[in-house]
Amino acid sequence: MHYFEPNALVTNGQTGSPKRALFLVAHPDDETIGASVALSRLPASVVVYLTDGAPHDRRFWTSFSGSREEYTSLRLHEARTALALAGVSSQRILTLGAADQDSIYEVPILVEKLLTILRWFRPAVVITHPYEGGHPDHDAAALAANIARHCLQRERRPTPVFLEMTSYHARDGRCQTGEFLPDSTGTSEPILTIELSPEEKAKKQKMMEHFASQGQVLQGFPIGPERLREAREYDFARPPHEGPLWYELLGWPMRGEHWREMAVQAFQAFGESLCA
Repeated sequence: MHYFEPNALVTNGQTGSPKRALFLVAHPDDETIGASVALSRLPASVVVYLTDGAPHDRRFWTSFSGSREEYTSLRLHEARTALALAGVSSQRILTLGAADQDSIYEVPILVEKLLTILRWFRPAVVITHPYEGGHPDHDAAALAANIARHCLQRERRPTPVFLEMTSYHARDGRCQTGEFLPDSTGTSEPILTIELSPEEKAKKQKMMEHFASQGQVLQGFPIGPERLREAREYDFARPPHEGPLWYELLGWPMRGEHWREMAVQAFQAFGESLCA
């Protein structure tokens, strides 16, 4: 187990060279919701989007009447303008290319792309989503990060510290944001809670406003403390919690049982061949 040094994230002042961080998130805006402070305090960062933010089913688009290609371009443009406020240039924003809600079907390809980036960029820290059943793409990011970490370890390469930011999940039939899913075993890892300064709150608000296409969705994410913890070793063959997952409660096409079947297949494929 690695132990991360939180000082670079807790304080605005830094000494020496800033840490190289890679943010692996499912959609444009996830990094702003969950880790805007870390993003701003670690300027030598790369942001990698698992998906293009555009589901094939237009019912899941928000107030947009153009083509899917245009919606994809809009979401990337919003990300570039928002992340510029955090000091991240457009050259440091990468997209792995899966369709929104369908990333679980492309995990082997996505992991290969991610490994190429990790081997090239060699970050000290990777920040991604936890496995909590809130969104199938969030869970796919957690899965891809887990597989990539195992691959780097098998290759005997220097392995970054993998951290998780909060996303959202179902709790008592409602959507819980800004907190991690409680561990059913009663054990928990240390959580780094970052209180936002007035300036950081204002910056985060401005960043979120740049994601205008997601304005209705973002209303459910109040600007409060941001939390990070070391990434867990999940059993992706099991549901993250008892009861229906949040995307199941929303009636989305993906079901947790099918997602887990695909996750197991992806993990086994890498374990048996690509990382052997």
